[in-house]
Amino acid sequence: MTYNEIFQQLVVETEGFYSNDKNDPGGETVFGLTRVADPDWQGWAIVNQYRTKSGFPKNLPYDVLRAMAAPYYKAKYWDYAQLDKLPESVAYEVFDQSVNMGKGRAIRNLQIALNILNHQGKDYPDLIEDGIFGPNTMNAVLKNKNPEAVAKYMNSFQGEYYKDLAKKNPKFEDFTNGWGKRL
Repeated sequence: MTYNEIFQQLVVETEGFYSNDKNDPGGETVFGLTRVADPDWQGWAIVNQYRTKSGFPKNLPYDVLRAMAAPYYKAKYWDYAQLDKLPESVAYEVFDQSVNMGKGRAIRNLQIALNILNHQGKDYPDLIEDGIFGPNTMNAVLKNKNPEAVAKYMNSFQGEYYKDLAKKNPKFEDFTNGWGKRL
């Protein structure tokens, strides 16, 4: 899958267009971009303009905001880890987790999965699980012989994270069905 196909599936279809749920710590959200995590996204200026007009948020220009979201996501959540160089299943999972749980947690989950799949260091050395995508992490991904297993382990860690969130704070149960679509 190309970046554009993954963007369409994971962002446009999974995240949806606009929400402003009081229980969402990210606050106001457009295509999964939140005011809290992504205050520098240029689309917020358009949202602010339309907020004062009748029919908000239904009056928001979908195509314009989607066109602004795609390159922002690519720069922030795709290019930072050179996902176009990774096996598709791993790139898909890293992108999904980066968007929904943050880049550091996504890369840490990748590093943990790679460490438990390296045959006790025979395939490549253990990684420091620091959540930073550097040359050692890239090397391990490229040397790993089972990218589908990497993606599946990452996905299981993602599910565990969501479970822990919902158990710690019942208001997050409002989001568990949506999170489940990512697993």
